[in-house]
Amino acid sequence: MKNNLLHACARLSAGSLVLFLFGGCFKDKVTMTYKILTPVYATQTAVMGNIKGNPAQPFDSVGKIAMLGNYVFVNEVYKGIHVIDNSNPGHPAQIAFLNIPGNVDMAIRGNMLYADMYSSLLSIDITDPRSPKVTSILSNLFRTYNATGGYLIYDNSGNLTNNTRIITGWVMKDTTVPVGSSIYYNGGGPMYYDLAGSVAQASAASSTGTVGSMSKMAILNNYLYTIDEAHEAGALSLADPKTPAATRISLSGFDLETIFPFGNKLFLGSKEGVFIYDVSDPSKPQQQGTFSHGSACDPVISDGDYAYVTLHSGTYCGGASNELDVVNVQNLNVPILVSTYPMTRPQGLTKDGNLLFVCDGQSGGVKLFNATDPKKLQLLGTIGQMSAYDVISDNHHLMVVAADGLYQYDYSDPQHVQPLSTLTLK
Repeated sequence: MKNNLLHACARLSAGSLVLFLFGGCFKDKVTMTYKILTPVYATQTAVMGNIKGNPAQPFDSVGKIAMLGNYVFVNEVYKGIHVIDNSNPGHPAQIAFLNIPGNVDMAIRGNMLYADMYSSLLSIDITDPRSPKVTSILSNLFRTYNATGGYLIYDNSGNLTNNTRIITGWVMKDTTVPVGSSIYYNGGGPMYYDLAGSVAQASAASSTGTVGSMSKMAILNNYLYTIDEAHEAGALSLADPKTPAATRISLSGFDLETIFPFGNKLFLGSKEGVFIYDVSDPSKPQQQGTFSHGSACDPVISDGDYAYVTLHSGTYCGGASNELDVVNVQNLNVPILVSTYPMTRPQGLTKDGNLLFVCDGQSGGVKLFNATDPKKLQLLGTIGQMSAYDVISDNHHLMVVAADGLYQYDYSDPQHVQPLSTLTLK
């Protein structure tokens, strides 16, 4: 019996927060064993020095996407941005990797790329994408940044300094600690601990790149709009593109997730609905109408007359809806739902002329609709069987980010969409 009790004391499920206590165990030191992700730190100086166009490397994961000219930029979640020469879409070539810890979003104009690094915004000169140069760092912009991949530590003023410790990676191992040690759990992401109790605190003259519908950044006129925190979007002046300046412009909403620009309008997608702003005068944004829906994750695009909204369930957004909503926004003050289409688990979407492309979840590929009559969309077919996340369409050229890589297609003939190339995860 004694041996069985000792065995029970040691047999604690990895990653479990359940502690089994047995009376016979109290003779010895009681411990708990977890699979722990422990952060690996580097100073800001070291991190900045490593954003220099590292050699191309395989993808471990894919996130958001942007394109400008012959270049495609693909985010690897929390790690950085892959640069792809897409001069020949049939044979895309990875040419560099921008090592940016905590990166999730980006926007591009001319030779400047804007990217988040945890709570900070980096401005990066990509005149030569193989040899980028960081021109400015705006600290503490994204005020409620939630990094499943990690946190960083600021100075006492909430700013980055040369000595700021930035998480650049994680080491996973089984770790045994005394019962009562501080265990920190990061919202569905990594768990880590610190026995000393010191835990990192979360704290128009040139061409504009195209980003996917899942983006939290958008460039319109001479401003970069960003979702700074869950209930507010802000604007940064690009009068000096190398050093964006924060302004007092703000656009409010609830549980904001995405930004889509069209004309002089901004469509903010949220877990609760769509908030529409007129930014004809960027210094005085005017809120127009709001389209409300049940709780769900919500990217949105618009062609000016109609907005197309996908709702999907099974995430932190809550709700059970999986559908595509078409909303008449000809009167911006009174958006009207005109039709709804059931989907499997839709996410990103894009529109080119009368063609509408919608990513539709695990193995659902990309649904292609004839949207000549937005009230009666006609399904033309499904492109691929990948778990598509986001998509960009441009001049009969489709780019799809999926769970297993980057896909490209030619849809010159919508009835016979042709695959061009695939870059898959390693």
